[in-house]
Amino acid sequence: MSKDYLPQFYIMLEQQVGIALDDTKQYLLESRLMPLAAQNGYSDVYSLIKYLTQNPIGPIHWLAFEALTTNETSFFRDKHVFDALKNKILPELIASRQKDKTLRIWSSACSAGQEAYSLAMMLREDFSYLNDWTIYIQATDISELILEKAKSGIYSSMEAHRGLDAHYLQKYFTHIDKGAYQIKPALRQMVNFSHHNLVGNWPFYPKFDLIMLRNVLIYFKQDVKDRVLQKMHQQLNGNDSVLILGAAESIYLNDLYKLVPLDKISFYKPNSPVKV
Repeated sequence: MSKDYLPQFYIMLEQQVGIALDDTKQYLLESRLMPLAAQNGYSDVYSLIKYLTQNPIGPIHWLAFEALTTNETSFFRDKHVFDALKNKILPELIASRQKDKTLRIWSSACSAGQEAYSLAMMLREDFSYLNDWTIYIQATDISELILEKAKSGIYSSMEAHRGLDAHYLQKYFTHIDKGAYQIKPALRQMVNFSHHNLVGNWPFYPKFDLIMLRNVLIYFKQDVKDRVLQKMHQQLNGNDSVLILGAAESIYLNDLYKLVPLDKISFYKPNSPVKV
């Protein structure tokens, strides 16, 4: 029966994108892959999975992998994190980078771009005195489809109102057709979106002062987490640079990072020297 191919598919999924699934998540497979199976003429999800495991990696494989990634996000998601960025993390980074007047931020696994645009809005709104600085915001995701949406900066009324008040909507968005909103060009130009698979080969990136890697590691097994965190460590711009994970994520038994607790969140700094 087609379900016999599930173990092979789980291995393929983890090898290609890092996501660890097992038989307890069959409901997820069925709900996420059913549209793709139907569109491509398969009788059910398990017939599609059989095909995927029996054929070389191709476009339909990546459509399946992308369908199984989670793109849940919102503007200014987790208020405590953005409060910490505004009141402590960014001011300290800015103070230590006065000489070069350059700030580099990476929003990794950026989904539809809300996190990256939230950072851009915060910098415009609360750090307007940086107008003579070089501000570089890199935003990456594994899904080409979701990146196209992020680049467009177009969000439905429901998406736009999740985390944004009238002030931000009026100042940084244009109200367009069918109740949707589009981020104004000046803000879109602050963010560079590109494709990146965290468990694949990494392209050349500059060193970053701040890396946001939120709600990604929870989908990876420990060995995959360790590999990603080691690579992230190499991308940090000195020992005062910052890595922020999701609220449910922690780094255990890893001598590369040290935990920095705040009132309502924690973040990480390199614990061992970073080559700049």
